[in-house]
Amino acid sequence: MNFLILALITPFIGCGLAYIFRGRLSGIIASIIALITVIFSIFSLYEISFSKIMISYDVSLFKWLNTESIFGLLCDPLTSIMLILITIVGFFVIFYSLGYMSPLNADHAFYQPYGSYYFLMLLFIGAMIGIVTANNFLQVFFFWEITTLCSWALISYTKDKKASFSGLKAFIMTHIGGLCFLVALAIMYTQLQSFDFSCLDLLSTNSKFIVFTLLFFAASAKSAQIPLFTWLPDAMVAPTPVSAYLHAAAMVKAGVYLMARTYISNATLSGNPAFLMGTIAILTMIVSVILYYFQDDLKKLLAYSTIGHLGYILFGVSLGMLGSKTGGMGGVFHIINHGFAKGLLFLSVGAIAYATGSKSIKELKGVSKKFPLFTTCFLAGMFAIVGVPPFSGFWSKFMIFTGAFELKNSITNTFGLLAIFESILAFCWYIFVGHRVFFGEASEKVIKASNNIPFSMNFSLICLLILSVISPLIGYPFVKALFGGY
Repeated sequence: MNFLILALITPFIGCGLAYIFRGRLSGIIASIIALITVIFSIFSLYEISFSKIMISYDVSLFKWLNTESIFGLLCDPLTSIMLILITIVGFFVIFYSLGYMSPLNADHAFYQPYGSYYFLMLLFIGAMIGIVTANNFLQVFFFWEITTLCSWALISYTKDKKASFSGLKAFIMTHIGGLCFLVALAIMYTQLQSFDFSCLDLLSTNSKFIVFTLLFFAASAKSAQIPLFTWLPDAMVAPTPVSAYLHAAAMVKAGVYLMARTYISNATLSGNPAFLMGTIAILTMIVSVILYYFQDDLKKLLAYSTIGHLGYILFGVSLGMLGSKTGGMGGVFHIINHGFAKGLLFLSVGAIAYATGSKSIKELKGVSKKFPLFTTCFLAGMFAIVGVPPFSGFWSKFMIFTGAFELKNSITNTFGLLAIFESILAFCWYIFVGHRVFFGEASEKVIKASNNIPFSMNFSLICLLILSVISPLIGYPFVKALFGGY
């Protein structure tokens, strides 16, 4: 548990140091701090050793209301999955930024001071660690709001008019969810004097549905589900490393984590709550995949892909609530498989834009001739996302599909068919985009592109490529332990 405490506090200490030193040194300090956080997180996982035992540690800093404790740390297999994703992707995003945040960036140049950027990135990592190690809903809410502030500031980082508007839009829409979270906390306390993760089981049927709906709406806003999903594509004006972290390991993953934690901690959530979540998830998946076909910007395409895959995770969790262990496992498993693959995709697009100055599907062609590494990384991430075997997305998506038919319920069977239909549509468009951008005669933008790609960017891409391939081997033991073996 000592390592878990160190993993939590290190990014908060580091963000102050990164801000003080400002210049290029701030990026080096941030990278070292992020790497130390990874090490502390990995060491903390040995304390559970893939066991299904939950380790909880309460700190009674002071008494507030009638609750026994308002702060503590929790470490179980679900926390472990999230810690691996949050800290490892966080480190590579910050290390990648050392090269990307440069005046040589052909897409949009960045100049000093960098201190505020690395301050916000480390604060973001710390807040996400705080969310997944919290041992009650109130503590989650505290760190939840910090991620809202970080995302607003980072989306608005370039300070131009479009970025400022997009950052404000993200702040308002996600904060609507935060207000729902706050109301849910108030109901929990007035009825049970508790903020414990398992307190939903103790509520009456009506109160349980109301509290779950409020929590789900908060998660939907954070994870960009219908109707509060339009902020995420607009957030693509942020620097690409920010987009990668938002989509792979932070912010949007906070919402699906909240639902996974609620599901794991409460045995009586089924029926209406599950069908509500499943319906919204499937609608989001279908709408997002249709919008793929209208995108010319590669980052916006990936944004809509993220929206749909967050729907996959929530759909899997809803199946688990309805009694499908396979579906629930698939939903949780998809968190890590999607995370590494989506981080790889975003950083690949960022590298292409760094060299060519463009993210437009129409302007890019023949990228493989000049940038074989970027091509390999993007295609590997693409196959993982669409679920082509043996790539990572196949293993978790297949479990979700199986869970939908395992229940032998006409509604879940229909949802399963719609999920398969979404996967086919996504596969078709990704294949078209991959062929259009990476093969054929090189376009003018690609021919004129610089080959001088910083080491930090290439190194981060190679490491994420490896992690994307092996993520099922990393994540499945924790998923299996979380569900008590399988």
